[in-house]
Amino acid sequence: MSDEPLQFLPVERWGDLQSVFRKDWTRGVSACAVLDTQRRWLAQGMESNLKIYCPYGDMQNGMVAFNEKDSYYEIIIQCPSDDTSKLATALKTTKLIDWKKSVKVPFAPQNVINLINEIMDDVNVEVEEVFPYDTHILDTTELYKDVKIPEGVTFKHLTTEHLNLIDSTWPYNYPSSDTYFEFLINLKYGYGLYLNNTLITWVLITEAGTLLHLYTVEEHRRKGYAEVLLKLVSNDLLKDGRVVIAYCVPDNYNASKLYTKSGFVAVEDVTWVYLRSK
Repeated sequence: MSDEPLQFLPVERWGDLQSVFRKDWTRGVSACAVLDTQRRWLAQGMESNLKIYCPYGDMQNGMVAFNEKDSYYEIIIQCPSDDTSKLATALKTTKLIDWKKSVKVPFAPQNVINLINEIMDDVNVEVEEVFPYDTHILDTTELYKDVKIPEGVTFKHLTTEHLNLIDSTWPYNYPSSDTYFEFLINLKYGYGLYLNNTLITWVLITEAGTLLHLYTVEEHRRKGYAEVLLKLVSNDLLKDGRVVIAYCVPDNYNASKLYTKSGFVAVEDVTWVYLRSK
């Protein structure tokens, strides 16, 4: 029997894990969204790079999911319980995580933040950066019925023709972020409003199933375009039985007002944590 505390969870059991996190609502919303999106990809014949492990093979202990990319080492850490002791022990003793690498832990709720603070000395890492986000969700079966596309405006998927514009306006862009946006656009995970065939507003859906980079070109702001696009895209997701999730930085008051106005509910904040070896 293996001494490795993180036990691999086959894709056939991802639905069971999703159900565990659904019971930890709303804290478990990010974990649910990741699992739901990746399961949909697999059902459509697409590939998933996600590798999921559970501490000691027990889903109640949480999940550690590896989403390795060329530019960073992303590890999704989630726990459906306030008791994170077994997850902490597993993270301290696992041989699967290379803590000498720079590690990105996305959308960590407070119980995971507490856990990271607990284990940092044991795994010899320190916090490089943290980015807190407000979380807004739309969890309903009711579609928006008041959506009117303005005259001269069309709603359609993004194309790579506008890749440079999308990447250059993202405040968190990095050397290969254009490749990431290209990946999402090619998956048909990008949507835009076009005025006379000119892109004026857009949003994308991440591989974790969350909204990304809702943006309106400056000269077209304060005309309601972002609200129209948000509702159109949300309707597409809701028709598919999905929860709509949006993260925004705490001082982005305009985005927060838009989500509230559109019926989203603010739930537990999450944090992106970047760790580095001491």
